[in-house]
Amino acid sequence: MLPPRPSTLMAKRALIGALVLAQLLLFLLVGAVAAISFSGSPGGLAGGGGSVLLTVYTGTATIQRAGATVPVVAHSGDTLAAGDAVRTGAASKAGVSYPDGSLTRLDSDTRVVVSSVRAAGGAVKTSLQQSAGLTWNQVKSLVGGSTFKVSGPNSAVAEVRGTRFGYYVERDAGGNPVIWIDVWDGVVRVSGAIGSPVTAGSGQRVTVRPASAPTAPAAIPAADRQLSFTVFNRTIEAVTGTPVAFANGTSSTGDTSTSFPVTADGRGDLQLVLGWPGSTFELTVVDPSGKVFSRSTSAQAPLSVVAKRARAGRWTFIVRDIQSGPNEAWWVIVGRA
Repeated sequence: MLPPRPSTLMAKRALIGALVLAQLLLFLLVGAVAAISFSGSPGGLAGGGGSVLLTVYTGTATIQRAGATVPVVAHSGDTLAAGDAVRTGAASKAGVSYPDGSLTRLDSDTRVVVSSVRAAGGAVKTSLQQSAGLTWNQVKSLVGGSTFKVSGPNSAVAEVRGTRFGYYVERDAGGNPVIWIDVWDGVVRVSGAIGSPVTAGSGQRVTVRPASAPTAPAAIPAADRQLSFTVFNRTIEAVTGTPVAFANGTSSTGDTSTSFPVTADGRGDLQLVLGWPGSTFELTVVDPSGKVFSRSTSAQAPLSVVAKRARAGRWTFIVRDIQSGPNEAWWVIVGRA
């Protein structure tokens, strides 16, 4: 029996809600690795010039180029080509963005291999093979025949139009792969090695085990909503500018974080977004003169504070846990516009 992974993850890693219009997410068990793929004609793509780009949000990541035997240090803005493998380090977060604006975010200790092919007639097919770790997939409403597919160990394959879901490659006590699909928005149709397909909607989870039918959809466990990786994704999606600084931790009722610095250049806005699973938190923002710019308390995440044309210098912010359960994960992500 699979141990409760969420609590394990929180311990290890210190660790949206209208329903998005979505079409079919089809899981068909046919392979033995995880893959995310997308295809369509150039007329259905927006921006990016057809490139698949890597962003390293926090920590470290490496790229092992196709045909190479040694990985190299990855940097934000690196272009990923067919066969390139990306691996995130411990306490790290990264993202792979696609030409249509869809993206896949990678948690710590996650490995993916990118493949990109331009087919006859100009159609573009891009796939991301995932062999380990956690990903958060945010798929735009696809047009022009575009598709976005995900598959994984136990040969789970998925197809979707416009949705948001987590795809987790875990292992049970015997070392066998177990796939968790948490559907945060959209509709998912899941097939297993045996049995009939099941359909999961927003707020539901399906599990796929080896040589088994998919489990009946059930509510996403509360512990999954409290995962640091879940909080990270919900927080970064509320940032309207370019994310430039990150801070995170865990806290219990009454805890106050240390003071975290962030530098403003005096030319643009500064947005600070605090995310947490629930409960009540407070965010205090102090300007370069030492004056409290904002002190806000909320029982609904995320909490956003914007300093228009933020004064140049060193700003700081402090997180206070007003009321929560023990060891609740939180993130502050700073955006610059």
